[in-house]
Amino acid sequence: MSLKNILREPYREYALIVILFVALGYHYLFHGGLALVIVAALLGSILPLRDAWGALRRRTITIEAFNFFALFVSFATREFTSAAFIALMLSFAAWLDWKTQSRATNAVEELLKLKPTRALRERGGKEEDIDASTIQTGDILIVKNGERVPADGVVIFGTAFVNEASLTGESIPIEKNIGDEVYSSTVAESGVIKIRATKVGADSTLERMATLIEEAGKNKSKTERLADRFAGIFLPIVLVGGAVTYFVTGNIAMTAALFLIVCADDIAVSIPLAITASLGYAAKRGVIIKGGEWLRVLANVKTLLFDKTGTLTHGRFVLASVILEPGMDEKLLWELVGTAEKFSEHPVGKALYREALQRIGEAADPDEVRVLRGAGIFAKKDGHMLILGNRGVVTEEGMTVSSDVLKRFTEKERDSETAIMLFLDGKFAGFMGIADTPRKEAHAALSELRRAGIRLVMLTGDNEEVARAISKDLGIDEVRAKVTPEGKMNIIEEESKRGGLAMVGDGVNDAPALARADVGIAMGEGGTAVAVEAADVVILTDRLDRIPEMIALSRKTVSVVNLDIAIWVATNVIGIALVFTGIATPAIAALYNFLTDFLPLMNSARLFKRGETGMDLVR
Repeated sequence: MSLKNILREPYREYALIVILFVALGYHYLFHGGLALVIVAALLGSILPLRDAWGALRRRTITIEAFNFFALFVSFATREFTSAAFIALMLSFAAWLDWKTQSRATNAVEELLKLKPTRALRERGGKEEDIDASTIQTGDILIVKNGERVPADGVVIFGTAFVNEASLTGESIPIEKNIGDEVYSSTVAESGVIKIRATKVGADSTLERMATLIEEAGKNKSKTERLADRFAGIFLPIVLVGGAVTYFVTGNIAMTAALFLIVCADDIAVSIPLAITASLGYAAKRGVIIKGGEWLRVLANVKTLLFDKTGTLTHGRFVLASVILEPGMDEKLLWELVGTAEKFSEHPVGKALYREALQRIGEAADPDEVRVLRGAGIFAKKDGHMLILGNRGVVTEEGMTVSSDVLKRFTEKERDSETAIMLFLDGKFAGFMGIADTPRKEAHAALSELRRAGIRLVMLTGDNEEVARAISKDLGIDEVRAKVTPEGKMNIIEEESKRGGLAMVGDGVNDAPALARADVGIAMGEGGTAVAVEAADVVILTDRLDRIPEMIALSRKTVSVVNLDIAIWVATNVIGIALVFTGIATPAIAALYNFLTDFLPLMNSARLFKRGETGMDLVR
């Protein structure tokens, strides 16, 4: 192996750990080799010096600066074995950082290995085998029994049972029919389907998840350490305490012993160790937490705001009823509905598009399409004009309806359906009723959150009647109905004044709220790319019961970290007492520091044990 490779992670850390361990072992076993200890300690001090200097240039005090100061004191007082042990602990901390990031890298590599390299495309009535990287949005792809889906898409023909374990961890195959969405890398275990590609390349769910894991790996160990804030407060106190000690006693040995006692190399390892254990557990449960900082924020959540559609409910609407005006051309109407909603990202629009495909087969592209913000959609095709949406389309587009129509619309809303008005070529064409159902695990998950004292609020654009019906099923007392995207942001601003605010959502219109809340939680399987990007926590499996589990995990992690610091403070208080009573010389202080370093490490290691993190929120 070349010298250049040895100087890279992790070989650099491996080499330092081995050198320091051998030097210390030889010294303690054979009572010699002090020169080897000194050389090893100096080598182990290079990286801490670099990190400390970088922090000071940024005018910040980090845990690296704190620990390099301890190394400096050890050398200054000729406590070379203490310096070597501190360097060993810091080398282990650096290795832990690398290990955390490499796990993310390996996970990404394994995930991308699942991506198919070939695909079967249908064009002009003929099948052709193509390179999967050449798939374009809109291509018709054939997925046969046992094959992996080559791109995200919508089923336009056939039925298949698809295993989505590669993305969600759930191994039970899901039946996919016309209009259903399928995702790249999932496996068609039985059946044959044709899909229209909707997201390819970097936009596919597989690559989006790979990017999330990679970014989380970069963020979670170095950039957001709780230990850095601790060091920034405590190091100045230590410096002042040392100066006062020397000024009052004039005893340099006592001052040096004091500095050796309060070295925080154990904190530098134990806190990242706890965070690494918890983030790793979360990932195994299908949750990506984008950095250790969000564990602390999650632990302090007091209020949870839930977007209804796609979050509390499946977001998979189905057509519950259709009432058309006499004389309406039903085939033309469905053709226009399919055209209008062909590229819709809204769950209601997707439901209407699925229904249109089942009734008419293929849907043409619109000549013109315009989203009526918070109200509905406007589309034109071959000279025909279709407007569909809620009551707001009447005023938004200046449509004229009778009082009888408005009365019937209100009645449909009371049926716990999302009612939709249709206008064909300027004339009222009828109603459609769309229904959604709560997630099966929602009630139990929300009950657990409520028992833990967390306030729950549901936000929805639905009318009051539909909102109340859903909230009653779920056991949520506070409901905000008819909420527009702008109104959602106003609620977030209002609620954020209380502190401890989390927002749970999945759609494009949820992204600003997810970014503005103290912590944003996105449903990653069915969520939009914008929402997933804006969130701080992504639930890949879309399971609501992961929320109380992650809050319990975060509280446990913060508890362990606080206990790490408490152990450090307690051992320091005892050590300082030993220094000022004259019992602890620099040599004894170094040994005391060595022995007590293992206490917070053992405390953090508890989080790696099965059962410590998998807990109920309420005990």
